[in-house]
Amino acid sequence: MGGRDQPLRGEPFCLRSSGNYPELLHAEVTDLTCQGAVTGDLLEPRTLGERTLPAQVDALTEDTTLVTLSIGGNDLGFGEVAGCIRERIAGENADDCVDLLGETIGEQLDQLPPQLDRVHEAIRDRAGDAQVVVTGYLPLVSAGDCPELGDVSEADRRWAVELTGQINETVREAAERHDALFVLPDDADEHTSCAPPQQRWADIQGQQTDAYPLHPTSAGHEAMAAAVRDALGLEPVQP
Repeated sequence: MGGRDQPLRGEPFCLRSSGNYPELLHAEVTDLTCQGAVTGDLLEPRTLGERTLPAQVDALTEDTTLVTLSIGGNDLGFGEVAGCIRERIAGENADDCVDLLGETIGEQLDQLPPQLDRVHEAIRDRAGDAQVVVTGYLPLVSAGDCPELGDVSEADRRWAVELTGQINETVREAAERHDALFVLPDDADEHTSCAPPQQRWADIQGQQTDAYPLHPTSAGHEAMAAAVRDALGLEPVQP
């Protein structure tokens, strides 16, 4: 998703923004991003009530030249972690998120590598000549002073930072195993929800940046698109 001021495209459930980084990256992109998607949704059809979304890899062909991929966080329930922290910001629960969710998230993180391997293998099966670019997750919080987090405990702040790093490292290692590029802007940890609103690339609340909560801001998508272009040696898309 991009900013809330960006028009939405495609499947209504998925809330695909015209301002997300794939749309900024290439003028002729086939955008299959979808809220809440896990690795299984790339490989198998996704049932939504009486509707079914095709497996995302079904859109790939032997003529596909570039695949960009952001996946893995939802497999761990990372949205639950961020949602728990939002509850602490609002003062709705005093229990530390790391105590409530840490063990479960850790187990799911251990299971993630083979799931990512299956995704990469499926992409190669359908689009063997494509350049695959895997993007990391822009961190929502950073260490140190962070007025946006209010009374969130130091233990939860530290865990959120460490967990994002672990997810990104797991995603990076899988990309390297399958000869894909891993991309994450070098200074992403300077543009979290702890930064001034105009400098945020990801936002927990989204109110000050007109972004969807727990997602990249418009500036974040622009930064990611620029990082991917640099990695591939591409020119910016002309408006």
